[in-house]
Amino acid sequence: MMDKGLKREKKKNPLRRIGAAALLLIWLLGTLFGTASAAEEEDPVVVRVDNIIFRKSQVQPTLQSEIDLLEALDGIWMTDGEKDERRDAAVARFVSAGLIQVKLREAGKNDFTAAEEETLKESARNQYEQIWQGLWQKAQASGEDFTERQITEFMEDAGYTVEALYEEMKATERRYRAVELFCPGLMITEDMIQAYYETNFLEPDRERYGQDLDLYEEEILALGNESFFVPEGYRAIKQILLEYPEDIDRAIKKERTRLNLASRALSARVQELSAAAIAAEKWEDLTGAKAAYAEAEAEMAAARTAYDEKRKALSEPLVAPQIREIRSELEKGNDIDSVIRKYSTDTNEQNLDGGGYPVHPDSKNWSPEFLSAAIALEKPGDFSEPVYSDLGIHILYYASDIPGGDHQLTQSERETLISSATWYYQGVELEKLIAGWKQEYEIETHPELLDEE
Repeated sequence: MMDKGLKREKKKNPLRRIGAAALLLIWLLGTLFGTASAAEEEDPVVVRVDNIIFRKSQVQPTLQSEIDLLEALDGIWMTDGEKDERRDAAVARFVSAGLIQVKLREAGKNDFTAAEEETLKESARNQYEQIWQGLWQKAQASGEDFTERQITEFMEDAGYTVEALYEEMKATERRYRAVELFCPGLMITEDMIQAYYETNFLEPDRERYGQDLDLYEEEILALGNESFFVPEGYRAIKQILLEYPEDIDRAIKKERTRLNLASRALSARVQELSAAAIAAEKWEDLTGAKAAYAEAEAEMAAARTAYDEKRKALSEPLVAPQIREIRSELEKGNDIDSVIRKYSTDTNEQNLDGGGYPVHPDSKNWSPEFLSAAIALEKPGDFSEPVYSDLGIHILYYASDIPGGDHQLTQSERETLISSATWYYQGVELEKLIAGWKQEYEIETHPELLDEE
């Protein structure tokens, strides 16, 4: 559960079509520092702290990846003012990194042994391969034709190289050293841990999903994500799903044909009504199109009813023996998971060990037949009469109520939270020190040299 928070285009490239997921993957696994490779005259100094310098080729990837990510996720272009804020924040991060290096150098802790460097380089190579493979999988899933060379070029264009990852790992290690050296003995209280948890995890999810069930189902349930806040009213439903008998499909061919024709006719009437609405000068001009749509809608409803009723009437006597057998096992109190494994075509992990599907009275993820039967069950342990849908014949089982509200941490999650909160508060303390160090050294910045395209 702590997965979420505690773990929680300058050049045209066709790989951009992979979209925000690819950018997010790079951002989560990506780098803070680029690596200087261009000639010095073509790669000006953007940040200098004492005699520690960071060139444009080192700072630019940080800024550009953040702009790309935010624009991809938000679906809107940032204003010049917003880009200026991101630019200044990127420069400030490098100023902090430079100050850390200066202070560590004075303490004799800035350099790395050959063994330490090799360990970091190996980690950088492994992380580069992880990012590359992740992008490759995203590219394959996109349905577009991408080559391995395009993946590599995309990463290079974005500044994600083994060398860049190596520099980022050195920067992270230096920050750890600075915390250990300059922030020893920082006491983390229970109140601080709780405040960190609420501010960074609970409150964002509570605010986002507390009054928006559709958004919760779209972003959390549909994508298999996790949230630290669950809207009230969910119940876990398991199902035994049976296929329709083989002969049924042939027996309802006529009704299925009528239903398909009615569906196509209704789609055509919708398009005609839309076109008429665009061309209409007054409401009365839509009379004919509206009448045609209403007629098609009525035929669609009639065709659907005829199809469903005949399918059910023909199926009931054929599946009755199997359903009686299933009901007998359930009434005897046999384990629901064993019954599912024995009879159901739906052996999805969530339908078994996952505890069941989350169903809410206001859910839009389920067919009306399924939702109505699921909500009609009165208490955990109840099971439904057969429910007939296009997916098959369902027997629904009310497995449990899903606790709503704030997520209660497990022991393992709490241990992870304490570690994360400790690192956060140590970082806050370090930033206070950095603010004072800025008065001790000569600092030069040139944010105007960075591109914001």
